[in-house]
Amino acid sequence: MENHGSRPEVLEALRAGIGVTTRYSATLGARLRYIAMPVESDGAVVGYVRLAMPLAQVERSTGVIGRFIANAAVLATLVGFVLSLVLARSIGNPLRDMALAARQIARGDFGRKIPVRGAGGGDELGQLAESFNYMAEELERSISEISERKNRMETILSAMADSVVAVDRSGRILLMNRAACSMFGISEAQARGKYVLEAIRNHDLAESLNLARAGQADSRELRLHPPGPSYLRLHTAPILDRNGISGAVAVLQDVTDLKRLEQVRTDFVSNVSHELRTPVTSIKGFVDTLLDGAMEDRETLHRFLGIISREADRLAQIISDLLELSSLESKGSEIRKSPVALRSVVDAALGVIQDKAEARNIRIDVEIEPDFPRVPGDEDLLVQVFVNLLDNAVKYTQEGGSVKVSASRDDGTTRVDVSDTGIGIAPEHLPRVFERFYRIDKARSRQLGGTGLGLSIVKHIVERHGGTVSVSSTPGKGSTFSFTLPG
Repeated sequence: MENHGSRPEVLEALRAGIGVTTRYSATLGARLRYIAMPVESDGAVVGYVRLAMPLAQVERSTGVIGRFIANAAVLATLVGFVLSLVLARSIGNPLRDMALAARQIARGDFGRKIPVRGAGGGDELGQLAESFNYMAEELERSISEISERKNRMETILSAMADSVVAVDRSGRILLMNRAACSMFGISEAQARGKYVLEAIRNHDLAESLNLARAGQADSRELRLHPPGPSYLRLHTAPILDRNGISGAVAVLQDVTDLKRLEQVRTDFVSNVSHELRTPVTSIKGFVDTLLDGAMEDRETLHRFLGIISREADRLAQIISDLLELSSLESKGSEIRKSPVALRSVVDAALGVIQDKAEARNIRIDVEIEPDFPRVPGDEDLLVQVFVNLLDNAVKYTQEGGSVKVSASRDDGTTRVDVSDTGIGIAPEHLPRVFERFYRIDKARSRQLGGTGLGLSIVKHIVERHGGTVSVSSTPGKGSTFSFTLPG
């Protein structure tokens, strides 16, 4: 064969140590793959070895390898897909359960529990499921406690007689309890989110809450216009949290009745002092006059002693009425109730009043039948009620007038009316006629011998029986005093 030393694969082997080429062989008439490597001896190249193989055979071997690789790849892909599917299901299902449980918990349903897979939940998903279930239980417990506290607080606020108004740090109303809504005539829904002046329109309340929001507690008294309470005692304080002052709360107490009672007490002390001082001063003056020599005159002595006796009787009557009132107001004293015939009670009272009425030519008509149903009560106290009412009617009825006593029953309640044709009472005096020592005409009352306690005694006796008293009157035409008794 010719020298193949110039072939490309040999030249490449000479240069690189190994030569690989692919070319068409004119001798064989086919494309061949050639590989040439040098042959060395004692460190010197003594020749070359060249191998030639038709590409068809190479391609067949390559195709077999390629098909094997492709089959292996498909099989690996299928195995990987199956493993991925199994892995995804083993991870995805618990995660989907957790997502579903999380949505249910967000809607307030804490009963959903995630099943723990694996023995004892030893893997990470099992531990996560256990932690999630524990978190749901703790969250349910915490929300239940918060809800219970909220309900308890709302119940307490609703049941409070005092009014409560709370505002946030910007001064907008957070809550108003039922008493506050009733006091200011606005619902909580209408007031929530509004400023105090916008919802309630009370400058003192707004100013006090502003001071509390600035960290300064405040107390003061407020005056409200009708129809609300007249006097309020206001206490405000800041609401604190971890970030400082988050708002303010106001507590308002209706002290209208307390103010009225204080005024009544003041008036009572003033009146009783005045009522007692008058007879005492009169007695002291006449006694001093007698001691200065007036008792040498028998006529003057007799007249002065008569005046002293009358003033002493009046003083004794005032003290007796005060003791009677004190006994009636004492919660420890109980009245002895028994079935009482009203006609008998009125007849007993007439025995005390009749002479005084006849002396002034005043007719007393009793329109109560003897068989009128009996009422439960203390007979002696009820006699005193009729004596005081009839005595009052006779005193303030002109000579020749009349007084009528009547009774009726309605739905288990007995109503008694004592009407006269007297001078009547002006409308401005009607609300106070049952107060102790209250007199419409003080000079006339003293002249007629009244102590100013009779109607107050009537009111207390009737109320101790569980009833009510009232009065209606027209000036110049007369008055009607009424009381009710249960049963």
